Amino acid sequence: MDHRSRVFASVFAVPSLSHTTPTPIATPDLGYTALGQSFGSPFVANATGQHRAVKRNLAWSTATRFLSLPKSSNSGGVSFEIRQGLKTADVEEALRYLITGDGKTEDGNEESLLDWYTSEARLHFATAVRPILEHLWEKEIKLSSTWSVLEETQQILQHAQDLYMQSFNDHLIPVIQQLDGSVPTIRRSKSAISPSESANRKFRRDLHAVFAHSLPSQRLSKTLSYVLYDAGCAMFRLFIRQHEVQIGPPPEDPTAIRERMITVLDSLERVGLGGDTAQKAFAHAMDRLMDTFINSHYLKVDWYSQKSTVPHLRMWIKDGFCPFVELVLASLKSDTWRIQPTELQQWQDMALGRLGKARVETLFDFVIKWPKSMGAIQDIKEYLKLLNAKNNLTTAFRQQVARRLLHPGATTTWILNVYISIIHVFQTLEPKGVQLERVARPIRNYLKEREDTGRIIISSLLTDSNDRTKFGAGGELSYEIASEMQKPFANFNQEEDEELNWGDMNWQPAPTDASPDFKKSKVEDVIWFLLTLWDREEFINELKNILGDHLLKAADPEFEKEIRLLELIKVRLGDDKLQACEVMLRDVLDSKRINASIRASGNSPQPQGLQLPRTPDGVPKTPESYRLAKPSKAQLLPPSTPDSKPLQGPTLNAQILSSFFWPSLRDDEFRVPAEIEALQKDYESRFERIKGMRKLRWMNALGDGSVTLDFEDRTETFDKVFPWQVSVVYAFQPKPGEEWAAGKGKGKGKSNQAVTRNVQQLEEMLEMDEQLIRQALSFWVGKSVLREVSTDTYSVIENKSSAPSDSAAAAAAEELAEVQAQEQGAVRSQADVLLEKKDIYQSFIMGMLTAQGNIPVMRILMMMRMLVVGGFPFGEEEVKMLLEEMETEGKVIGMGGDVWGIKKA
Repeated sequence: MDHRSRVFASVFAVPSLSHTTPTPIATPDLGYTALGQSFGSPFVANATGQHRAVKRNLAWSTATRFLSLPKSSNSGGVSFEIRQGLKTADVEEALRYLITGDGKTEDGNEESLLDWYTSEARLHFATAVRPILEHLWEKEIKLSSTWSVLEETQQILQHAQDLYMQSFNDHLIPVIQQLDGSVPTIRRSKSAISPSESANRKFRRDLHAVFAHSLPSQRLSKTLSYVLYDAGCAMFRLFIRQHEVQIGPPPEDPTAIRERMITVLDSLERVGLGGDTAQKAFAHAMDRLMDTFINSHYLKVDWYSQKSTVPHLRMWIKDGFCPFVELVLASLKSDTWRIQPTELQQWQDMALGRLGKARVETLFDFVIKWPKSMGAIQDIKEYLKLLNAKNNLTTAFRQQVARRLLHPGATTTWILNVYISIIHVFQTLEPKGVQLERVARPIRNYLKEREDTGRIIISSLLTDSNDRTKFGAGGELSYEIASEMQKPFANFNQEEDEELNWGDMNWQPAPTDASPDFKKSKVEDVIWFLLTLWDREEFINELKNILGDHLLKAADPEFEKEIRLLELIKVRLGDDKLQACEVMLRDVLDSKRINASIRASGNSPQPQGLQLPRTPDGVPKTPESYRLAKPSKAQLLPPSTPDSKPLQGPTLNAQILSSFFWPSLRDDEFRVPAEIEALQKDYESRFERIKGMRKLRWMNALGDGSVTLDFEDRTETFDKVFPWQVSVVYAFQPKPGEEWAAGKGKGKGKSNQAVTRNVQQLEEMLEMDEQLIRQALSFWVGKSVLREVSTDTYSVIENKSSAPSDSAAAAAAEELAEVQAQEQGAVRSQADVLLEKKDIYQSFIMGMLTAQGNIPVMRILMMMRMLVVGGFPFGEEEVKMLLEEMETEGKVIGMGGDVWGIKKA
């Protein structure tokens, strides 16, 4: 029987191949006996070759009947007990004849007795044992029964192997061992294998192949993998595992689990289920075990000591993981069960890579919680030493930033706060700055597109971080930026081009993974990254506008934060573009000295000829102080009585601004109270004597003041009041002929009536814009000074107790006034300036297109910046807006590709 037939018979039972019949099918031709000779016999020693077939058939029949394996019992089970007859001399003679005698196979055309017994074992396994295994493995195996299924499978295979090996070792091996010493060799090698050992190995190998092919290999591998994984979890006390949750400790002691695992592995190795298949299953189990252990023990962040967990992870790989691997490999009889140092390093790097990837997936959360997340950041820093770790970090974090940060729902203040944390985190991860430059690029581009970015940055830099009340959630001030301003800084003497600084002995080349435009500065702190968001020219223009508005509202007379900010910007951006800012700061500092000189030049508290009006009781009085930008408050005495001292008039401080260097300021025109106007004229005359006849132009819309209002039942003082608000409330003071107002019955039949004004009257009296009047009226309604008695008509609330209570309306009016006041900045917005000079800019564009023909937008912008008187402090978007408006008016037409020309009739 050839090899293909034996393979087929091992799977599909062929009864005719169980063993050969003991008698030949036909009587052999034995020839004739000579005279004097007895009748021939197959066992006669001098039998000729024609008698060998008969003799071999008889020996074959005797041996195969003796070695036949037991069949299934009547009950349907399988018997693993040998029920062989007595081993007679004929059996021994037949075994020797077929194995070592003349009956052994010589040319390969005849089947040997060892091959027959192997086929007999295969056939017995296919008919008696395999159905039991199929029944055991045909159902879905639950995780809780994996151990028992594997142990039962091993026991069945072990019994079958013992059955097959018993006859082989008892009857066949002793005969084969007779050939061990008869192999002719010149010099026997120590590694040479004897015939008996070779036959034993071959028979076991064939049995193990039958065992392995009788089981579903994939399910067997998964089951063994889970058993090893379960054993590892139990030994390392892992209660939360992959794809399942186990509550409480394992039911068995780790030592018992260890012994049980070793027993199962040794048993599987004996029945041929070890080897490469078991090692692959073990590798899969170790992969899951490493992930489970890292998720269970090392994904927790050390928020208190803020230390890295990588040293503990490396120690566990060395002292826990590797000994467990060696134990399993030794049980599987692996040739290389000793762990080499290179393998230890590879496993430590593998564990670090998985920990690092898990950390990178939640890096955005660690950035938000900086610096409490220092421990997790240190883990990622160790992870970056691995191959391709930096690319994974950059790609994953940029996706997190795009998904969770760069969207319209995030406020600019919050984006800036997160950006500052990103700077700190990535400077810790990689001081060279390459990764920071990569991940920060989309954030910087996004911040450039937001209009309030510059205002928030500079305003936060100018805010005192100790005053926490200014940093509300959702406000436009960043506490992180203000805190960075408090940190010390030094002049690093940075060169314009560090690549050409041949005297720098600490120079280092750019990192190999840096982009072509990468350039590392020596001054790379948070302030530097914030100040370099824009081009230097654009940033200086933004700084000029915001600093100007801040200087006019600053409460610090020494301007320490402003001076510090300018010095900081000089260090980082250079001082060649800060001339205007320095002049602005010098103006407010010189104004303090000028105010002192003017006060010293006049001894009287008020100018000559200024008489304050005497007002009746219960009527709002004259403002007690007023300023244009930086006031000094002076308290006004109570209403005059026969015993009171003479009244002290209001005082005024002014800030002298150099109009050429300051940005466009608000210049709303309206009438101020007469007392303030007299103070302005007196101040102007004194200033001309000190400054050599230099003229002043008063900007009444700037500054603030403090007023005290006397009512019938109360006296209230209001600070930080805008000039137009002072003028509006002053307009409610009685005019000549209105002395009856709140006059306690001294008028002509109209006593106890308050002064009433409407919006139109106030416009005529104050020559003020209606918008400012309504904002001031809303402010005083919110302060319960005025109330709206009818549409656009307001009167003074002399007595709160008798006035109808409408707290909701007052609160709404106050909130509206606050919103409107915030929009009324000292510096005019870019939109206001553009709207004011729109006609000039459009005329210039028309002239340019008429003279030069079709021109692209960038060239129009360049020409306007060079040729427009006073400069063109706008960008490409504003130019496009002007052109689109001109297009709607039919003046110009777009030619495509940002090219514009005159529209022809």
